[in-house]
Amino acid sequence: MLARLHIENFALIDNLDIEFGEDLNVLTGATGAGKSIIVGALDIILGGRGSEEIIRTGADSCIVEAEFRVLDRHFMAGLNDSYGINLDGDSLIIRREYKRRGGGRAFIESSQVPVSTLKDIAGQLADILGQHSHQTLLDPATHCSYLDQFAGLENKVDDLRALYNRAAQLRDELLASDKIAREIGDRIDLLTFQINEIERSKLKSGEEERLREERKLLENSRRIREAADWAVRSIQDEEGSAVDKIGQAEKSLGAIAETSEAVKKIIDALKIAADTLGDSVMELKNLVERLDVDPARLEEINDRLAELFRLKKKYGPTIDDILAYMNKSAAEMDDLKARQADSKTIQERYDKSIIELNRLAAEISAARNKAVPQLEKLVIEKLIQMGVPKAQFVIRIGYADNEKGLYEINGRRLAGDAIGFDIIEFQFCANPGEGLKPLARIASGGEISRVMLALKNAFLKKKETACEVFDEIDVGISGEVATKVGRQLKELSRKHQVICITHLAQIASMADHHFRVFKSTSRGRAVTRVQPLDRKERVREIASLISGEKITQKSIAGAEELLASAGDAV
Repeated sequence: MLARLHIENFALIDNLDIEFGEDLNVLTGATGAGKSIIVGALDIILGGRGSEEIIRTGADSCIVEAEFRVLDRHFMAGLNDSYGINLDGDSLIIRREYKRRGGGRAFIESSQVPVSTLKDIAGQLADILGQHSHQTLLDPATHCSYLDQFAGLENKVDDLRALYNRAAQLRDELLASDKIAREIGDRIDLLTFQINEIERSKLKSGEEERLREERKLLENSRRIREAADWAVRSIQDEEGSAVDKIGQAEKSLGAIAETSEAVKKIIDALKIAADTLGDSVMELKNLVERLDVDPARLEEINDRLAELFRLKKKYGPTIDDILAYMNKSAAEMDDLKARQADSKTIQERYDKSIIELNRLAAEISAARNKAVPQLEKLVIEKLIQMGVPKAQFVIRIGYADNEKGLYEINGRRLAGDAIGFDIIEFQFCANPGEGLKPLARIASGGEISRVMLALKNAFLKKKETACEVFDEIDVGISGEVATKVGRQLKELSRKHQVICITHLAQIASMADHHFRVFKSTSRGRAVTRVQPLDRKERVREIASLISGEKITQKSIAGAEELLASAGDAV
């Protein structure tokens, strides 16, 4: 509940402290006294927008501070877990500050926080229902969550949200994986082709050098043959050849070999030279024989060298480099095939998550449809109690197709989000013959007020908001209807603290805590003041609501009667 509200230099308010009580708190006062300014200050506390324009004229800054009594331990634990804010007791203090130069700041306890944090926690602290502001109940996007609260589906919807987020994440991974898988597939195809191409070539280390040498021989075969023939003749075959001359020299020196060791050594050297020349002749003859090959061999060698050149251009400057590239590519392909298997695993996980998501979404949708007639009936009953005897209140549940949606029911792919695929909208009609309209399009302010209050009461056992604030919910109603609305507010206040701004005596008489808001003059300037009223003061205030500024005995009697009958209110 809202225990205290401190306002300083905010619009018409110079310095104001209000201590609210449990149950039904009512603020009354003349138009322009500053009642809605108080609500505006509370809206700032709950994360509403503010600016330096709200600062009281002549002041450099303004402060709004609220103290909430928090009994929900889960909420308190959530503050600590999500925002690192630890509450010592059961109270929570929120403060907003604005300066003409320097902007605004927000605090929870002594910790400065972003305004977005206030918005995040506002729904569990207070809900402001104003006559002209766009409230959560007027926004169809919130209707699903209200229905879920009524049907007790919050935990299942939390599970659905987790499943949806997981499925969406897996879908993103799968889309990225599909793209990568295509790239991997293309890469594997390329590597397979390249590896096969290299393997078919049956490369051997040193092959190119041997082929070049052989080609060189074949290309110069005629010259080599002629030179080799001449060399063989010169060394061995012709008279006066090198072998003959060495033989003659060896024979001549042999006659004197016994005379000198030096001569013996020379003879030995000549024998070695003769043997060497003989070996050379054999090699020359073998060389000539090798040149006697198929003429197509040269073409074959050129073709092979051309293939090696093509492979080197693609895979590396040498045959060893090409073979190394093949081995590296084979290792890369093994890795890519393993990654392909991972992609299949993601697909399997995604398919499983979609099955779980759709099963739970269908279950929740069925529960929502089951709860619809119950909520419709309850709201209509409340509207009848508030003087709308022919009220129609309908909850529409629809669906939208989306081929890219995660939801699929009976072969139909549906749009949806983390809370399901149901599109829910509350519609209302006050009079027979008029068509049902969305809540945001209801023309009558009184009708809006009563529909809102009926919904609030319908949710009173489900809604977690600790404080409900109604800013002039009585617009457009009077008489007996006002009494009925007052009783509904009283009923709502049994479960939630209610703060209500009203101009109607019937509603004011229901208050457990009654405050009068009025203007006074301080140092020549108008300021807003708030006065808690006792029983006697309440009589006069309610009497003024009945008769206006001039209070009469009749209006006092009417006020007494209203207060007396209010004691019998629910």
